[in-house]
Amino acid sequence: MRLRRFLIVLPVVTAISVPALVLAQDSTAKAVPSSALTTLTGVYTDQQASRGESIYRNMCLACHDDSDHTGAVFKQNWDTRTAFDLFEIIRTTMPNDDPGRLPREDYSSIVAYLFKVNKMPSGKKPLPTDSTGLKQIVIAVSDPVKQR
Repeated sequence: MRLRRFLIVLPVVTAISVPALVLAQDSTAKAVPSSALTTLTGVYTDQQASRGESIYRNMCLACHDDSDHTGAVFKQNWDTRTAFDLFEIIRTTMPNDDPGRLPREDYSSIVAYLFKVNKMPSGKKPLPTDSTGLKQIVIAVSDPVKQR
């Protein structure tokens, strides 16, 4: 009788605890260390973002709308991830007809432009083009100031 009860209870306990464990791990992955370099500290230059806007307008707008990469959509997809994550997804999937064909500087400029249109401040140093530098920058999307 005990074995039978155990065999009935075990799958139920497992079904409840495994998703809870996965959710707990996912929520801890979203924490941004206070010492991290973030996009709120000025990690690209205005010149780089302007160059990125030009590339974006010429190459990306044919398939993408600005709303695909701004506001709540951008925050949901990229908040607390790294600049490398965004850079790499763009580099390995775009342009659609020949992913990766652009120089790394162009991809970095496009990312800088996306940071600008998402109201992240510019700085004095350009966004890096190397993987190591990009991995050290956490995307932090600030909530818009609520008006009263």
